[in-house]
Amino acid sequence: MRLASALICLAATSVHAQERFDCIMDPSMVVEVGSAVDGLISEAFVTRGDDIAAGQLIARLDARVEEAALAYARELAESASPVEIARNRLELVQRELERAERLLETNLVADSVVEALVSRRSEAELELQQAENNQRLASLEQRRVEAQLAQHEIRSPIDGIVITRMMSPGEFVYSQAPVAQLAQVDPIHVEVFLPTEIYPQFAKGDVASVFPAAPIGGQYEATIIAIDRVFDAASDTFGVRLALPNPEGALPTGLDCEISFE
Repeated sequence: MRLASALICLAATSVHAQERFDCIMDPSMVVEVGSAVDGLISEAFVTRGDDIAAGQLIARLDARVEEAALAYARELAESASPVEIARNRLELVQRELERAERLLETNLVADSVVEALVSRRSEAELELQQAENNQRLASLEQRRVEAQLAQHEIRSPIDGIVITRMMSPGEFVYSQAPVAQLAQVDPIHVEVFLPTEIYPQFAKGDVASVFPAAPIGGQYEATIIAIDRVFDAASDTFGVRLALPNPEGALPTGLDCEISFE
């Protein structure tokens, strides 16, 4: 009796496993890209439907003030004059001190002259250290202003397509307000809900056949990347997510499909 029941269950399970189930093809990621700072959009470089690469410029905010600040900071950082002046002064004092020390050995100068030159050398060393420190601080200030200027450029964090551009040149954007919505479409995520009775049959890495709805059609292979471990008690189902490679972006998303796990 038990063997007969087990065979019936196995047969039912196999039937389910060979069925086609409804699914949907979604972008693997949807991102609303915003601005890190408030500002006026001066240029926009993408529009709806454009392909986009990670790091590509989406829009630029007006940054004339920051550009002027960067030019000033760069001049300070690249100017070697204060350091060279301080170094030359130190070398001059050092030569005078060495000459005075030789004269002191023959009693041609007083001890006070040498002591004064030693004091001047110490001051010149401090001036050189201060000049070098100021130049390092100027370099750090240049990097800070460069980072500040970079915040006026809004770039894509992903490879994908532009779903929509929400703002245009001349509009004022507040920090973190969305400027464009992007979708990553390689890979595509195929989402499907399956009966809980066939849950044991699936594992990550399993391959299934995906059949996009018309007018796309065709058959494609997708790989299971996630299996829900919390069931939906109301529908007696669990969710499975598969990754469908889409390197050329030929397949659209937001499309109904069917899937078979044969």
